[in-house]
Amino acid sequence: MTSFKSVLVSLFLATSALVGAPASAVPTVITFDAGDPVGGLGVGAVLGSQYAGYGVTFAPNAFTGSGGPTGNWATNTTMSVVSSSGDVGGLGSPSLVSGNMLRAFSGWLDENGDPSFSAFFSGGINSFSADFAGVSTPADVRVLAYQGATLLGTVVGSTIGQFNLAFASSVQFDRIVIILGSFSDWVGIDNITFDRSAPADVPEPATMAIMSLGLTGMAFARRRRVR
Repeated sequence: MTSFKSVLVSLFLATSALVGAPASAVPTVITFDAGDPVGGLGVGAVLGSQYAGYGVTFAPNAFTGSGGPTGNWATNTTMSVVSSSGDVGGLGSPSLVSGNMLRAFSGWLDENGDPSFSAFFSGGINSFSADFAGVSTPADVRVLAYQGATLLGTVVGSTIGQFNLAFASSVQFDRIVIILGSFSDWVGIDNITFDRSAPADVPEPATMAIMSLGLTGMAFARRRRVR
């Protein structure tokens, strides 16, 4: 009996640990290069719905009218993919971006205001990050996280050259707005990363099976004691 009770106690502790542990999640990383989820995007491609199968779509011009970093918001934010060693301005340091990246330097020259774009996530995410390059006015580069119409938080650049901006929350969010500097500043973006973590209090099927086995064993032991 003692041995059987020990097994039940061990099973109960293992089940409790599994219930309290979050399910592992593998971040999705969009690099616009061959190793990313869709095999990258070629130079000249316009970013939009190519990554929809991985839970995200993109759209330019998140904001309209006045209120940008230096003036009115652009109505023609460039969403073109370019080579980081080709049609780009000075990237600055440290070296965070490589290969292909988003936002053409030539497209920036044609923009009619302060650029912005949205990333829409199906099902919601818990974390987001991206690398920015060519920044001369870091305070104008921002990442805004939304759940529906509710703004959950904002992160802002703090150094010139290249840097990473990241936002994470236990509350899932379904939209990110990127402000890519201002009308007077070309800024490129690369390594867009997001993670959809499972809530810690929702057991997975395997965990549920272990729980069922443990409860059945304890019920059997209780019946034997009653007899």
